Amino acid sequence: MKKFIAIILLVWLSHKATAQNDTLPFASERERAKYHELNSRRIKGVAFSNQTLNYSKRSWASLPFCDLGSPKTWYIFSADISPEFIISSGRLPFTIHLVARYMVRILHDNEAAGDSSYSVRTPSFRPGAIIYFPIGYVDDEVSNIKYWSISVFHHSNGQDGNEFNHDGSFNLYDGNFSTNYVEPSFHFRKRKYLAPSTAEEVQIKNLNYRDFYGSAGLELHFRTADSLKSSYGNQRVNLELGYISVIKHWDEYHGHKLNNYFYGENYRFVFDFTYIAGSRDHGLSGLDKRINTAISYYWRIKGSPNASLFASTGYYGSDPYNIYYANSYFFFRAGIALGFFITPKIK
Repeated sequence: MKKFIAIILLVWLSHKATAQNDTLPFASERERAKYHELNSRRIKGVAFSNQTLNYSKRSWASLPFCDLGSPKTWYIFSADISPEFIISSGRLPFTIHLVARYMVRILHDNEAAGDSSYSVRTPSFRPGAIIYFPIGYVDDEVSNIKYWSISVFHHSNGQDGNEFNHDGSFNLYDGNFSTNYVEPSFHFRKRKYLAPSTAEEVQIKNLNYRDFYGSAGLELHFRTADSLKSSYGNQRVNLELGYISVIKHWDEYHGHKLNNYFYGENYRFVFDFTYIAGSRDHGLSGLDKRINTAISYYWRIKGSPNASLFASTGYYGSDPYNIYYANSYFFFRAGIALGFFITPKIK
């Protein structure tokens, strides 16, 4: 009986070794070619979907006194949350992001403005979808990538009051706001590996690297609320540039580096710029009412693949918070940001 079990074990090990040497040992050349093509498409699909996540917008949240500059001076809490649900497959030539974005600001009480009970004033809801199309082959080893995207979003605040008060000012209490937009965009990413600084790093091919990425898009609005069409502006040019520092980590044992290394994002800078085009009345036609710009810094929290601390400063010529778009101000905010950072392994 023992000899029989030993023979069975030897046969199984031999078969396993043969299978490892040849992925499809009994397949024809045509079948193997088809398998490798499907596998290549699968690798491309996974790698491309990961890239689109790495360079998508971060969600963020700010605590009291950490979002400053608006006419409300500060908020109890403010956040811009943008969860993304990914549809990707080797059988699809594109990647889809389903986005359930919303922005919220909890005001501190200002009786003169009619605030009470720490109100959440007219949150912004932005559900939509983005489809990304790669240009050329994409995998984890490609240093430079390019891709296109087309996005469709709805933006509203869930209110049904008149858009304007009796004196002609915007109704910030319960004024209706609604618009829709489509945005074609071009994206790129360039990766640069740093020169080795030690003799040990000379022997290692995969060094620390920096990613420089960006996008340019044209935002076209349609079916905007009738009372707001003349002042909101139906076109926006959106530009974004980002810089990411990625460093290599090793597991260590008693002070000695092991062979298994992995990459982890250290920090990133992001610059955003928007120019609002089209006719705008209600005193919003000036250049100072058409430009939004910001620069943000994200420092990934060690031990977390999805969280970072962040600080951001900039200028809103037109506040992006729905019907508040007539407000202009410089701002500063800080808090915690969430997103898909470059972290193949938690460290």
